[in-house]
Amino acid sequence: MGKPKALILPPKSRLDEVCSDTCKSLINEHFDPLWNETGVDYTEEELAALIGSAEIILTSWGSPAITEAMLEQAPKLRVIGHAAGTVKGRIPPTAFSKQVRVFSAAPRIAHSVGEYCLTVLMSSLRYMPTFDKQVKAGQWRVSSLKGRELAGQTIGIVSASSTARAFLKLLAPFHVNVLVYDPYLKDEAAAQLQVTKASLEEVMRCSIISIHAPKLPATYKMVTKEMIASIPDGAILINSSRADVLDEEALIEELQKGRFFAALDVFTKEPLPEDSPLTKLDNVLLSSHVAGATVQGHLALMEGVVEDILKGFKQEKTSMEVTQAMWENMA
Repeated sequence: MGKPKALILPPKSRLDEVCSDTCKSLINEHFDPLWNETGVDYTEEELAALIGSAEIILTSWGSPAITEAMLEQAPKLRVIGHAAGTVKGRIPPTAFSKQVRVFSAAPRIAHSVGEYCLTVLMSSLRYMPTFDKQVKAGQWRVSSLKGRELAGQTIGIVSASSTARAFLKLLAPFHVNVLVYDPYLKDEAAAQLQVTKASLEEVMRCSIISIHAPKLPATYKMVTKEMIASIPDGAILINSSRADVLDEEALIEELQKGRFFAALDVFTKEPLPEDSPLTKLDNVLLSSHVAGATVQGHLALMEGVVEDILKGFKQEKTSMEVTQAMWENMA
């Protein structure tokens, strides 16, 4: 039996970012690959012309979306693997009814996001942005600020998503207490994660809060103005998920009071406008939607997907497969 034919959509410039040499060897060993030699991303028309004989399609950022019409033209298609995050908007849900298995590298990106959350949390607890600015201005311990330790703190988590779970693993050595708001989190799963289920209101009153909710109609501005006003003085708020999950205008109003600190990686308008009030605040640490972007993380994306696809072929348990049951609550 011949190797399955695989379309590798990313051009070399992007492939070298998301596909390691080990991954390329795996693809050549197990698949009959058609590499994108055009130097640019395929157009929808170009992909449609190639898809007819494909059994496996590997995509990433910049790759054209798979349409329902394309699925109709691909009777041999068995697997779509996305070496990036969400597959919503990139693959039609009808793929499941056609018995096409879908894989996403989102779980690997989640680890990178978890590291971002730990990084900004530790920096914020020790007031590193403030101390850095003071020393560079020639000021030496002029502030009465004193850093805080993470060990033993109570942390509120909004949504037990994959990024939240990655963050929780990194928090484990610090023996923190964790409250989680997630209406879909079962008691058994909460016990396995060693967290306490709580209401959203309870989570938003914690001294450390990390937002991990996906962007869905049900999560739009679910963190209300009143909840933001209830954030305790001196608290730390981290948002590495989506800005639409909370009322951004209300958040800015509260941050302008200087009551608490925020580390924000996502915004309702991106790039963040230069005149945004957030850029004027000393109690806000800003980054440009890069929580999931690391050299090692990106290079592992396609390799993780390919390894998981091979596990699926052997009827072994997969970790990156997206099922139809997962679809509705995914970002």
